Amino acid sequence: MAKKRSMDTIQKKDAKASFIVGLGASAGGLEALQQFFQQMPANSGLSFVVIQHLSPDYKSLMADILGKYTEMDVRQAENEMAVEPNTVYLIPPKKNLTLKNGKLMLTEYIHGTLNHPIDVFFASLAEEKGGKAIAVVLSGTGSDGTSGIKTVKEHGGLVIVQSPGTAKFDGMPRSVINTGLADFILSPDEIVDEILNFSNYPDLIRFEDHEVFLSDEETFSQIYAILKKASGIDFTNYKRTTVMRRIERRMVITHRVSLSDYVKMLGENLEEGNILAKEILIGVTNFFRDAAFFEKLKYHVIYDIVERADINEPIRVWSAGCSTGEEAYSIAILFREVLEEMNIQRDVKIFATDVDAKAIEQAGKGVFTESILEDVSGERLAKYFTKKNDQYVISKEIRRMIIFAPHNMLSDPPFGKLDLISCRNVMIYFQPVLQKSLFSIFHSALKSGGYLFLGKSETAGEYSSVFKPVCGAEKIYLHKGEGKVDEFTPPSFNIPNVNTISPRIASSVDREGAEYAFENTYIHFMENFLPASVILNEANNVIHFFGNYQDYMSIAPGKATFNFFSMINEDLSLVASTALNRCRSEKIAVTYTGITVDCVNGRENINLTVSPIYGKNKADTGLIAILFMKDEKIEMEGVTEKYDVDKTSARRIADLEQELHESQNDLKSTIGELETVNEELQAANEELLTANEELQSSNEELQSVNEELYTVNTEYQQKLDELTMLTNDLSNFLSSTMIGILFVDSNLNIRKFTEYVGREFQLMDHDVGRSLQIFAHSFPAEDIIKDAGEVLKNLVPIDREVTGMNGRFYTLRIAPYRTTENNIRGLVITIIDSLGAQK
Repeated sequence: MAKKRSMDTIQKKDAKASFIVGLGASAGGLEALQQFFQQMPANSGLSFVVIQHLSPDYKSLMADILGKYTEMDVRQAENEMAVEPNTVYLIPPKKNLTLKNGKLMLTEYIHGTLNHPIDVFFASLAEEKGGKAIAVVLSGTGSDGTSGIKTVKEHGGLVIVQSPGTAKFDGMPRSVINTGLADFILSPDEIVDEILNFSNYPDLIRFEDHEVFLSDEETFSQIYAILKKASGIDFTNYKRTTVMRRIERRMVITHRVSLSDYVKMLGENLEEGNILAKEILIGVTNFFRDAAFFEKLKYHVIYDIVERADINEPIRVWSAGCSTGEEAYSIAILFREVLEEMNIQRDVKIFATDVDAKAIEQAGKGVFTESILEDVSGERLAKYFTKKNDQYVISKEIRRMIIFAPHNMLSDPPFGKLDLISCRNVMIYFQPVLQKSLFSIFHSALKSGGYLFLGKSETAGEYSSVFKPVCGAEKIYLHKGEGKVDEFTPPSFNIPNVNTISPRIASSVDREGAEYAFENTYIHFMENFLPASVILNEANNVIHFFGNYQDYMSIAPGKATFNFFSMINEDLSLVASTALNRCRSEKIAVTYTGITVDCVNGRENINLTVSPIYGKNKADTGLIAILFMKDEKIEMEGVTEKYDVDKTSARRIADLEQELHESQNDLKSTIGELETVNEELQAANEELLTANEELQSSNEELQSVNEELYTVNTEYQQKLDELTMLTNDLSNFLSSTMIGILFVDSNLNIRKFTEYVGREFQLMDHDVGRSLQIFAHSFPAEDIIKDAGEVLKNLVPIDREVTGMNGRFYTLRIAPYRTTENNIRGLVITIIDSLGAQK
């Protein structure tokens, strides 16, 4: 473990030049953060930004909690807050956090959508700080942070991951580890030492030292020789500044303070050579990287290629420098979409190559983490991927379109007759001499009218006579086969076991065309003249037929299948199964002679041979050849036995018993795994219990709020009871007097009346709301409606004696109805029996 360095020099650094540490954490991350800040000095000169997954409705207490473990100032981030050294910043709930011009920028995220706040911040951190960015991924579930660390790595930053063994939840750490881009996998307290070492290291190498290093031909020649021995790649013409930056990073990580010390270690440690080579190649890629570029590629290139393609010839595409395959799969998806949208069928072959054999092996699996959700739309994800556990597997229809192979584009022969070459973000690492060679290779490999697709920092503008811009901003070029460039010389390549053909005699295009035609002729010959035989893959599906195989195999009725055992003659099923199992287990060819088979033309005696197919350098391809021979005399290495049904049956039974035993062991293993999963579920259940306790606490808070609402409701109910009592008292008071009262609104519609006045106007209860104008009254000499209008107009009450139809005298009063706010809301019409009042 590295010792902590003195902080004196770091403290003097300008804040803008200081390192920024981004810490991504989710479930179980609190404990890791506590351990980290407990070990981190308060005067390191570093700035820390903690990105957590927070509930949008939860008021975070993280500032108070972490404040107990560090003397640094712990703040919740605010929009446009300047980043200062020796300070910890926390992401607030319901926000995404980015870094721009030394300030923290907050943006709302849409609740309910996929959101990876750690990836968002890491990407901005890499863009802002470059080699001074430090990304740390701590405990958590899912894959947040995986995409972000790729950007950090690409910009020369440091990537550190908490070791899964120390993390409460290892989903996020393992997702990053699987990319192969992590510089360190450490416990939280060990992470502190490496961060301090990384941040302090640049003070040990001065600018003048870089100049000396860059001009030291002898040292670099030694490094290049070691790298070529370790990886097989010649880095001589790679940009020296790029190589130097990668070497310096490895010096920091391996704690070497001098270049000579590092070169010595490099020569003694082959694994370090492989790591440095991988660092220089830095195979970082994503699906649909620069999405707008791929959209242009689809509508301006792929549509054109498909429309012009001959139905009898395959469309040929080369994805050069494909790394882990995302670019090749992206192009395949675009071709599949175009074919479906145009409703036509075409054979598309995509050759995806890279010098990194491990990257090619990973690409061939077609398995990706959840981090692709940021780059692949939901529609494409559902259509072209299958989710298995926490991973996404590319569909078979897309995988079949691509051939992955290790390939050095500068020394190995290129592919020919190509419709499209995609070589993105590769040439930026090459010196001009290599770039020129590469354009020469592309010129010879592309069809006239083919397309070249480059990265956004690359250009073919220097060779406009050969590569005409189609979409300049998106770096898409049309190849003009008749164009010439004086500097282009046809390259020569290393072809194993074949004498190098002079470029003057045959160009790469001619050679590819000849090889392609020869390949078709060769396959046609074998299909017709070889003995009856088939080729099986690992799933026992037939992938190629040769000769007159129909006597021994036939397509079974029902759902179409190429499974070998669904097609084989019944008389051959047992012996073929036994031979196939023996061939796979012993890795040798197995031949059984004297097998009697009922064929269409009668009974025949044949020999059956099952042989493994090996690739280059005896590599196991997983393919098996099965030959049905009647009169052919073909000597095969391996085991040859006379077919005996009893002996073969006994051997097959023994094999099946062995398979059953292995299956039982697998079942036991699966049961053990299930028990482990059950323990994890129990742990999850404990977490759910904790969450339930938190929910119970929230429920108590809601209960408190409910009690307050209940109190308010009780107060309102009491007020309502008082108003009801007051209304009853008023109604009883009015009905007990000999006074008739009529309330009307401003339109003379009846609002309320007492029983006494109802008799004078012939009103019933259901007349409330009707206009007073339609009712007759007991005072024929009075125009009450006209008087009411005058009072509404002038707001002057009318008070006079009137005579009813019964000859009795009444006091009539019409006055405005005033509210407590002194608003006029209608009239009050009062009728008092003068005689009754006197009595």
